[in-house]
Amino acid sequence: MNRNHGEQQELPIQPVDEPILCSPYEEPSKHWHYDRETGRPNRIPGRRPPGYWIDAYSTPYEQLELSIIQQEGWSRLLLVEKLRADVKRWRKTGYRNATNVTKRLLRYWQREDRETPLFFCQLEAVETVIYIAEIRRAKHLLGFTPDFKDEDLEQLRDGELIRYGCKMATGSGKTVVMAMLIAWAFCNRGRERADTRFPSAVLAVCPGLIIRDRLKVLHPGEKGNYYDKFDLVPTEFQKYLIRGKIKITNWQQLQLKTPNTENGTSYRVVNKGEETDEAYTIRILEDLAGRGEIMVLNDEGHHAYRLLDSNISLSSEDKEEQRTATVWIQGLDRIQQACGIRFAVDLSATPIYLRSSGHPEGKPFDWIVSDFGLGDAIESGITKIPRIPISDSTGRPEPRYFRLWEHITNELGKNPSPAEIYVKAHEALTMLATQWREQFTAIGDPAIPNCMIVVCPETRIAKEFHQRISGEKVSDGEVRYEPSEVFTELENNDKDTSSESILH
Repeated sequence: MNRNHGEQQELPIQPVDEPILCSPYEEPSKHWHYDRETGRPNRIPGRRPPGYWIDAYSTPYEQLELSIIQQEGWSRLLLVEKLRADVKRWRKTGYRNATNVTKRLLRYWQREDRETPLFFCQLEAVETVIYIAEIRRAKHLLGFTPDFKDEDLEQLRDGELIRYGCKMATGSGKTVVMAMLIAWAFCNRGRERADTRFPSAVLAVCPGLIIRDRLKVLHPGEKGNYYDKFDLVPTEFQKYLIRGKIKITNWQQLQLKTPNTENGTSYRVVNKGEETDEAYTIRILEDLAGRGEIMVLNDEGHHAYRLLDSNISLSSEDKEEQRTATVWIQGLDRIQQACGIRFAVDLSATPIYLRSSGHPEGKPFDWIVSDFGLGDAIESGITKIPRIPISDSTGRPEPRYFRLWEHITNELGKNPSPAEIYVKAHEALTMLATQWREQFTAIGDPAIPNCMIVVCPETRIAKEFHQRISGEKVSDGEVRYEPSEVFTELENNDKDTSSESILH
């Protein structure tokens, strides 16, 4: 969205006739760039630089710390730029100094006769993590002078944790990337059991019960598992894959036991003392404990962050978000102290700090190593193209719902509740949903699950809309399903997941 220039009115972004420019299976070779003065699109050769549109940070020192360049609100992620160049050159060397297992997997995933080709963004995210974890941290020779220096490795830390953040647009296949990383770790460790670069145990942490159930596809023995579905492991490596151990949990399970808890029941008089890191780790990891350092996969990892002391005023939703982040990150810290975490991989469409963190809102995590955002996903034909309201019956020069958020805040004033916002947005939501249903009915492909994405400005508002649209509500860890306030087609239930509403 174009910013104001003095008294000049903001200009709407102009739609393009050909939003899809690239193949999803190849590195993007062109992208759309919008002129910030006119709002008009220009087709630019080359790949979109990695970065974010955000507000200015508080100090030049903080900008330097993040290794970003800021120009008119655009933060360019220099570490990602360096890694993109290095990984591309490493790929051209035939993955020099990678193990034979790693080379076999990377070539297997890219072979031309694949029945289900993998997206370029999936391959690049995995290649980047492997390049750092297997090659750079082992100080192997590369055959070229890297842009990503040894001192850059030190930025990929969060306290005592080594973290790698992969920014991937919603719908670009983050769960497949998780399965690929598990296959890489387990097949290598299964082949060479003494090589501790490759963890033999994986803890996958996610925000809630629904996502946890979806991640069952990461278990090799599970029906419909992704290793079989996406043909990720050659036949000769299957025996190595099953030697590893996987635990899937949600952040709520990472809470520390209280001193007054025994056998899952709380008492007033029993005080067994605070749970030690060792006892905590055994309880959380179960049979993963004792297998050495583990690999952690943080699904929607933007919920796991360290709080920065701040005097900002927080809503109840912000405080709940803080609790999620604190439980999540402190749980990982305890496991790190007790048995060791080789590294953690964050997979998120938005690996940035939320307002509740106390950090500048929208500030990217320091440890982001790959970037394939929504614009890239749309231009590669991976993600659905957003529908913008371009007409209505009001006769206004600008469609009534083109600036829906502006209309709502003008009417409700500052800090409206999510419920109030939904009431004001309901008419627009119903109208747009009706257009979506009509268009899908007319031209949709029955073989492809229908999809409607509603973008909200904050997580708390997204939760309200998700509950009302899907009818799915979570309370004290229990999920219940009610009728949708929009269309029955958008209702979630515990049986059919072909047309679910998903919160992001």
